[in-house]
Amino acid sequence: MLDHDAYASPLPPQGKGEAAERALRSAIVHCVLAPAERLSEVELAREFGLGRGAVRAALARLQASGFVSSSARSGWSVTPVSAAEIRELSAARRQLEPLLCGVVLDEAERAHLLRQAEMHTALTHRQELGGDMVPTIRRCERDILEALSARLGMPIVAGWLTDLWDRSIRLVNFFEARGPSKLAPADRSRFVEALIEGRKADALSHLAAANAALETYLLDRFLESEAMVGTRNPRRAAEKEKPVDRRATKSPSGMRTIR
Repeated sequence: MLDHDAYASPLPPQGKGEAAERALRSAIVHCVLAPAERLSEVELAREFGLGRGAVRAALARLQASGFVSSSARSGWSVTPVSAAEIRELSAARRQLEPLLCGVVLDEAERAHLLRQAEMHTALTHRQELGGDMVPTIRRCERDILEALSARLGMPIVAGWLTDLWDRSIRLVNFFEARGPSKLAPADRSRFVEALIEGRKADALSHLAAANAALETYLLDRFLESEAMVGTRNPRRAAEKEKPVDRRATKSPSGMRTIR
């Protein structure tokens, strides 16, 4: 199911459990494990050479982070794509990301962010953004955000942000794989410049605009995918369009029913 080379090296039980969690998270983020796909504890235990208890613990941590869900009837499955999740992610990012604009940076950290911003600018100004260019740009963008979250001094909040960023890119990966429309990279170099120069309002404005663009992209693609599902099922579409005859009739039992 997964690339066994990613976790084949011998590790102590706790290390193997953490490696299993990282591999599962990566597979979900990159849609190797598709939204709503069922997950078997037995198969995962066999894949990772772990006991079911360790696999269950890894899945429970992924559930707490929003990547998988469980039910008594169906067991474990990858979290499906939904409009509710898109709105939840957008709202949470709007609440937490502004904290990044208040971090205190030393000279070395400023220099690192400026180098990342220059790289981001160089990559986004290339004429062609195909092939591996977009993932490289997104990795650069993520490095900028993670460098700032590491300076928050709030490990729990930094963990929440990591989950939000991973869940967001999972949705982007999912929709980009299903159609030609791609999410345009945000201009993070301007964001970095605003932070370095102490223009907090401009930095906050950038974050708000980037999040609004992401939410719009995801919701638009979600609505398109819902429309495509209806188009691919002509019978379902016809049933929706078929006029309803609401004349009252009697059922065999004599009760009045509505057709």
